Amino acid sequence: MSNFKRVFLITVDCLRADYVGYTGGARLTPNIDKLAKESIVFTRAFANGPGTNQSFPAILTSTYFFMHGGMRLLPHYTTLAEVLSEHGFKTVAFHSNPFLSKALGWSKGFSEFFDFMDVVRGPSTFITQKQRGLAGRIIHFLSKILGADHNVKVQRFLKNIYYRFSRFQLPYLDGEELNKHVVSWIENNVDKNFFLWMHYMDPHYPYVPPDDYLIDFSNRREAFEYNLSVDYNNPSIEEVEILRRLYEGEVRYTDTCIGDFIQFLKDRYLLDDSLIILTGDHGHAFMEHGRFGHAYDILYNEVIHVPLIIFGIDGNQKIDAEVQLLDIPPTILDLLGIRNVPSFLGKSLLDIEEGSAIFSESAKPDLINLRYDMGKKAVSCIKGNVKLIINEIQRTVELYNLEKDFKEKVNLYEDEKEVYNELLSLIKTHLSYVTSKRIKHQIKKAKVKIREASTT
Repeated sequence: MSNFKRVFLITVDCLRADYVGYTGGARLTPNIDKLAKESIVFTRAFANGPGTNQSFPAILTSTYFFMHGGMRLLPHYTTLAEVLSEHGFKTVAFHSNPFLSKALGWSKGFSEFFDFMDVVRGPSTFITQKQRGLAGRIIHFLSKILGADHNVKVQRFLKNIYYRFSRFQLPYLDGEELNKHVVSWIENNVDKNFFLWMHYMDPHYPYVPPDDYLIDFSNRREAFEYNLSVDYNNPSIEEVEILRRLYEGEVRYTDTCIGDFIQFLKDRYLLDDSLIILTGDHGHAFMEHGRFGHAYDILYNEVIHVPLIIFGIDGNQKIDAEVQLLDIPPTILDLLGIRNVPSFLGKSLLDIEEGSAIFSESAKPDLINLRYDMGKKAVSCIKGNVKLIINEIQRTVELYNLEKDFKEKVNLYEDEKEVYNELLSLIKTHLSYVTSKRIKHQIKKAKVKIREASTT
């Protein structure tokens, strides 16, 4: 067993790697960069999916999104929190993302789980039909009339109405409030060994950083109204730049909150025997490839390239090899001297195998029924310096040399058929594996239902 008494997993929604200073990006994150100077940092870490739903199965269970096939975390996969709880750690989580709520199974293994769904305002379409309330029922009704393809448009329309006619309030807990809850909990549990996961939402839409972090607006309300005024399917160049500056303000604000939290740990002499892992669950596109946001079928690097920092190990080191968030749970267990569990598919980042294939995956969502259409997939594979993207939704095939073209501007698909075939074979093998895992679960679930029905 290691000497770590506390494990902190700090995740930031929508945090792009190239907006963090240590990766050579903008000077927006002095506090994260200060932590990075005392840490092992990874310059080419990739999320295993383009959104929270697709990325967090890897972060908390070291499994792939396609193995779950929906928005709920399947209960038969072991979570990192469960393993650490079995080894004497008190486990606690703090976040305000509906896609990670207790109702969707993400509290598994946590002795205390604060998702603030009873506090955060905003129409919810993420839970069950009964729990959705009026806004969810309206979305459900309109979606049945218009068809499932209109789910996202209907949601956006209703949310805009909701926000315009309600008192201004963020649809998530902002960084300072999150810190207050976390600090209060630590003060009451400072004598215990614990695993604490905290998730900052601030860089996520709507981009409304506090007034001190605004450039184009005088207050948050003005910034909020501007967010609602943009047509995100066809934003102008000026609108994209204003939104980018708002996003940068959110990144700077989040960095300040992280700095304040790290300073609290330092002031309380809690850093010396603590392990800290900091990462983003995914990034965010600003029209680099003609798309805005982090839609379910965007697998370009602006959406899946994320920062990854491990603090608590002696010395500092910068690692340029391609790694993935799937490896976070096995790495934490390795550092704690705990044997890896069979269901964790990742490997410890302390024992990197260069050239291992990295898969990011997604599918077309049905937000009303909390499912994804596995017949309409988007998958990418990175192996070495080459990346293949197969997008069945957009019906595109793209191949990039990341060493020469990390921004993915020159599609080599027509010119490098041998490389394409090699990566395509890896994708097919991967899809066969994750599909078999999902089908086995479905068969097992069906058998349980049959047994239950036969006994009633």
